[in-house]
Amino acid sequence: MMTDISPAQTITLAKIRHIEELERLDSCIAFVEKIGQLIHQLQIERGASCLFIASGGQRFSAERAEIVAQNQSIETVFTAALQQHLDRNSRADAKQLTLISWILLGLDQLTTLRHQITLLNISFADSIESFNRLIGSLIALIFEITDSSVNSKISTCLLTLYNLIQGKEFAGQERAVGAYLFGSGSLQLPHQQKLFELIAQQERHFELVCQFGSKELCEAWQQWQASDWQLQHAKYRAKLTSARDQQTLTPSHADLWFDLCSRRLSEMWQIQCQLVDTMHELLAGLTRQAKQDYEQTRQYLQTIQASPQANLNSTFFNLAIPVENALNFQAHDTSQTYPMASMIALLQHQSRQIADMETELSDTKKALTERKLIERAKGLLMSTLGVTEMEAYKTLRSTAMEQNRKVIDIAENILASHRQPG
Repeated sequence: MMTDISPAQTITLAKIRHIEELERLDSCIAFVEKIGQLIHQLQIERGASCLFIASGGQRFSAERAEIVAQNQSIETVFTAALQQHLDRNSRADAKQLTLISWILLGLDQLTTLRHQITLLNISFADSIESFNRLIGSLIALIFEITDSSVNSKISTCLLTLYNLIQGKEFAGQERAVGAYLFGSGSLQLPHQQKLFELIAQQERHFELVCQFGSKELCEAWQQWQASDWQLQHAKYRAKLTSARDQQTLTPSHADLWFDLCSRRLSEMWQIQCQLVDTMHELLAGLTRQAKQDYEQTRQYLQTIQASPQANLNSTFFNLAIPVENALNFQAHDTSQTYPMASMIALLQHQSRQIADMETELSDTKKALTERKLIERAKGLLMSTLGVTEMEAYKTLRSTAMEQNRKVIDIAENILASHRQPG
């Protein structure tokens, strides 16, 4: 038997759906937190593995074995969190699931990679790139989860976190390349060029961290950048970036460089943890607010339904009450007063809330869309020119500088030209 459905039921259902969305976001943040932990530990293992290989297995053997044991436990925690994430999020789309498949494949084959490193059957460069590939797939998953968020405040926090983790990953790669250069005792131009690219990538992502991060985070970031040991890191970075091809470097500086970079990564990790805690606190507050809103809405509906003055059947066609903006979920005049409590007033308020959320979300979504377009343009350049990812981005950036335009504009032109027939 069919039952009648009323505006009051659908209004309250919308409030319930909003609460459910926030609860879903809570599980997403918990999962992103586990992804971040796994990335951090893999970065530590990558550093130890690189030093182990660079020393011909003479150093960091015991430290690396301990790190691997820790990471195996974290991988178990990650897979459990992944299963929980999928159980609670039936909306995970094909892109997320495909990325997850790649990640699981990489984790399955991590034991083999570790065995090759132990036997010194893999080169320094290939070891780095192997870890980079797995870490890159995990960071890509964070991006896709960020892209699926429909809450503006949480989406902005997730975008800040994504750029922090991505910048931190490039900082980790800088540590490995710099350690190799110092350890080798001489400067090689290809590795120096790689270093320049990694520095530029960090700057790009850290600028976005400050753009989307809170005022407090940006102030803390600037203070951290001005610290004494950061200035010391910059000093040793300058030794690498200003050296000439085949110029002699001091091998003993490799350990100091590695320690400075490791401290830098640890500081970023602390900021990352603080940002995750902030998201949990923010989401808890949003959930409390949503539940209060639901209860107030329920009481309001009871009030207007009990009111003998509330002519609910005629208010929709009362042409003195503007509803067009509300129907299109656009911002509208909040000073409009109503002669009585009505369903229209409640719907106007709810439409305004949704419009405000969508307006706040637009800047975040724009940044996400731009990143997607730039990645697609990079992929197209990589396939057509046969260049690396870094070289493709360098082409985009240099073209943008030559033409005095934004990188996103160049990316859009490249994609548009590729779509044109002939």
